[in-house]
Amino acid sequence: MSDTDDLVALRQLVDRYADAVDHRDTKAFTVLFGGDGTLTLPALGSGEPSTLTGPSLAAALEPLAVYDRTFHHVGAAVFEIDGDSATGRVQCSAHHYERTHNGPIDLVMYIVYRDEYRRSGPGWSFASRVVDVRWTEARPAHRVRR
Repeated sequence: MSDTDDLVALRQLVDRYADAVDHRDTKAFTVLFGGDGTLTLPALGSGEPSTLTGPSLAAALEPLAVYDRTFHHVGAAVFEIDGDSATGRVQCSAHHYERTHNGPIDLVMYIVYRDEYRRSGPGWSFASRVVDVRWTEARPAHRVRR
């Protein structure tokens, strides 16, 4: 692969992550980690961060069940490629639509993913991904009916 092909493939990997999360597609989600990649999630409340790998990766999508829908918008992505490994820093605005007793809200998380990638066989996968939530905000939301 050329450097350009690698950059496109890495961008597709991070976009597929967002798509799998938004569609709650655990199979598509877990395959992105190549069997032994890790995902480190931030602490909830006063707990400790958790690191998932292998079949336990599907648990990363479970907390999203309280939301009617999510929308992860992947923004700036910077990759450094070194042979069959790479690192990356990816920004994301993650919207979480939820109906509450006070009306619907959009919980927005501003995230920076700190990634390590590896190339093997069919292409690139996550060797590790650390989810770093920088800040959140809650906004009133208005569902569009179709």
